[in-house]
Amino acid sequence: MAEAAGLMEKYTVADGSDLSKAAETHQKILAFKPEWESYEATKGCAHILKLIEGDAPAIKNKALIQSHIAVLGACMNAMSMQDEKPVQWLLTFFYDLLREDSTAYSIFEEAAKGQITIYKPLMALLGRQGVDSYSADKAAWLLTAVMSHVPRCFSQADVTGLLALLLDSKSPCTELGVLEAITNLLKSDVFRSSVWTQPGVMDRIFSIDSKSAPSPYLYKCVFAIWMLSFDSEATKVLKERQVIKKIRDIVTCSRVEKVIRLCLTVLKNFLGNKGLCEDIVEEGILEAVQVLEFEKWRDTELYDDIRDMATQISSEVNEMSNFERYERELQTGRLQWGFIHSSKFWAENALKFESNDFRALKVLAGLLLSLLTDSTTLAVACHDLGEFVTLHPFGKKKVAQLQVKERVMELMGNTEASHKEVRREALLCCQKIMLNKWQDMDK
Repeated sequence: MAEAAGLMEKYTVADGSDLSKAAETHQKILAFKPEWESYEATKGCAHILKLIEGDAPAIKNKALIQSHIAVLGACMNAMSMQDEKPVQWLLTFFYDLLREDSTAYSIFEEAAKGQITIYKPLMALLGRQGVDSYSADKAAWLLTAVMSHVPRCFSQADVTGLLALLLDSKSPCTELGVLEAITNLLKSDVFRSSVWTQPGVMDRIFSIDSKSAPSPYLYKCVFAIWMLSFDSEATKVLKERQVIKKIRDIVTCSRVEKVIRLCLTVLKNFLGNKGLCEDIVEEGILEAVQVLEFEKWRDTELYDDIRDMATQISSEVNEMSNFERYERELQTGRLQWGFIHSSKFWAENALKFESNDFRALKVLAGLLLSLLTDSTTLAVACHDLGEFVTLHPFGKKKVAQLQVKERVMELMGNTEASHKEVRREALLCCQKIMLNKWQDMDK
């Protein structure tokens, strides 16, 4: 019974159906006993292939292949067989072997030294007309798993060629099969950059519906994001693709423990990135994580992970909302869009601008009046000035004293192409100033 439960946890079917069917498929495939001497393609090596025992422990099969490396060569040659049953059996055998014993990857490294390749036979299988989706998924998994663990045996061209085949609209693999293959490749520090920059890879990862996709899809999606979080260049693209919003949606909708646990791990990595950290604060991740503590989880340690993450995010929220941080940025003379220029920040901090005789507001006005201020800073300054006018009870009066209204109107009329954002923010700022003026007249 325990063995069956383990199989159900280990195997997932591509269409997200009942895991018991996956376990049944697995058992059915391994119950098949290939008669290697009866196949034309394996007659010459049947005596070698017979050495493999599908139901033997991984450590025994690993030792067998290591001592008879020709067995692996014979298995790869057998991939050319047209009969799908023995091919499925071999692919499942290697899938189980590597999942059970990760040290078995050394077999493929030793085989490469003996000029035994797995790339060509598995690529040929993936490119074969009419190959079944089970074989295609397992072949893609096996090839990408070996590539990520033994990268020195493969080239960048190998990776590019495989991805082109997997991402093609005519790919024989299922959607989950492709996602698993991409995730495997992203595990490799050597290939990670060339994988995520390949056209179509990021689209495939982010196309998974956060709210309705089956848990195996969500898990692989989050796993891929986790791998990308270790690449500084990739995190820039993740921010552009609103990765924090996606994680928030998954945390909000999924109640699968391993998915939630991985989401927490990803968030922990993201907290070290300033840009993504701001998104974590802005997108309301804290509330989504806090809600998780009131769910029923089998793993009691998950409650500790949830509370720990909530504490870390809460600390960042407090830091991001710190008015001193806003003042520090002002002193640099360069403003950048971020949380300290958001509506939430201003709603919580507008009155703090009164400190030190409105010092921060005066510095902000100085940036607007300076002819040396860059366009992004001008746009942000106009935005902030408009927020101050709207949210501070004496906003209009203080802005009038600083005599910056004329400068804002001047920026509205700037025709330089690089000042498009400045013109928009200046217009919005001016509207807020005038709106408050009309409201005062009504009183």
